[in-house]
Amino acid sequence: MKISILIAMLLFGAACNGLGTESLQTGQRHLLISFTWSTANIGDIAITPGLLSLIHEVRPNMPAVVITSREANTENYRTLRDYLPRYLPGCKTIGYPFKFTPASGSAWRAFRERWGESQLRAFENGTLSARIAARVADDILNRLPKEVLEELQRNNPEAARAFTNAGFVLFTSGTTLNFGRMGSREFYKFSLRFGLPLLIARAHGIPYGINAQSFESLDWPASLIFRPLFRDAHFVYCRDPDSLEYLRQQDLLCPHTGWRPDTTFFFNGFDDTWADEFMKKHGLEKGRFITVTIRSADQRGPLAGTISAERGEEMMVRIRQFIEDWVKRTGQPVVLAPEVKTEVEAMHKNVYMKLSASAQKKCVEMEKFWTTEQAYSLYQRAQIVVSMEMHSVIMALSLGTPVLMPQFSENGRKVWMLEELGLRDWIFDIDEPVMSAALLDAALQIHNDQAASQQRVRSQLPRLRQLGVSVIREVEMGWRK
Repeated sequence: MKISILIAMLLFGAACNGLGTESLQTGQRHLLISFTWSTANIGDIAITPGLLSLIHEVRPNMPAVVITSREANTENYRTLRDYLPRYLPGCKTIGYPFKFTPASGSAWRAFRERWGESQLRAFENGTLSARIAARVADDILNRLPKEVLEELQRNNPEAARAFTNAGFVLFTSGTTLNFGRMGSREFYKFSLRFGLPLLIARAHGIPYGINAQSFESLDWPASLIFRPLFRDAHFVYCRDPDSLEYLRQQDLLCPHTGWRPDTTFFFNGFDDTWADEFMKKHGLEKGRFITVTIRSADQRGPLAGTISAERGEEMMVRIRQFIEDWVKRTGQPVVLAPEVKTEVEAMHKNVYMKLSASAQKKCVEMEKFWTTEQAYSLYQRAQIVVSMEMHSVIMALSLGTPVLMPQFSENGRKVWMLEELGLRDWIFDIDEPVMSAALLDAALQIHNDQAASQQRVRSQLPRLRQLGVSVIREVEMGWRK
């Protein structure tokens, strides 16, 4: 068995040698990656470059095409087109190619005509007859994806070739294969939109795998689609152990499943010049400051509208209390570090402006939103990264920097990846009134023995890398000839 695997890998490498950036035109097989995420969140930005960095390290000749989540004629798409090849030279991108309006897509229009607005609405609401829902699900699994690809071949040949020339389709890390999370039942705008590349791959016999996802909710009737979609995948990996248990409880496990790290762990971009200038400007010393990242109640995204303003303010009260106590106990500065672009203003209004004058003097605000590379360089120099956002936690961990995560339950299962890393005691429930004191105690423990805390993190990194590399190897083994 080992000999056959080695032979397959050698043949794959030979097939990749000499492949340039014209794989879409020449018909050579490539890895099709779906999707890139937000361009206004330093963590989301890092997901795809982290994967590309890992590919570049393990199999630098592997040609790759990324389906972005933005249409080709947008500024965000042009940004991604120019940015991603930094991390895998020769990587290509295509704009999001699918149309979900009757006026712009014949496949979508035909699908809606087959079932009618009333039945499709009932399918999304979960009120459709179980027998009819099964037939709609069968259409979404087996007919609609074929019609979508036929339409692409007529109207967008480059996007069509991204599928027909694909050796493997890999779905990247995130929380996007969900339906019903926090009562949101947007199947067509969300679940189908993100899942369609996988549905096309399955319907056309293209090997595919789902890597490092968190699964929050897969309500009926979407489960009628996800069950065969997961079953037929080469692998379905979760980035937290709780998602694995959820899939097991829902009878949605793939035969080949397990835990794999979010690909943000493998991002390797830095801006050390910026970080050195920033630290000099604000009088920061390496290993003698912490960063704090919030998540506001009114932040846009899947949780928008789920947390009341009053509860959101209570969370900020506890964050402010932690900052006040940290400054009093240690005298060390705090960098207010936004993960999301909209949090620059929110951090100023809800945290900085409500601190005491003495605490404000010890706080450093971001004048504008920073880049992922800048964040990596600063997190590398920090003593602790305290973050309500998971990706800043991941970014810091990948650099060997200790983390503390004050989180709330709606933020999802992803927090439990810290449990997988043996760091369960660094998770805090921000809704608990005693959270500020508990967070401070943990921060002081790290402060008082920084070397031991760093070793807790760094001891996990070789295993994380090994698991990440194993995904690339499995992609190679599943490669379509």
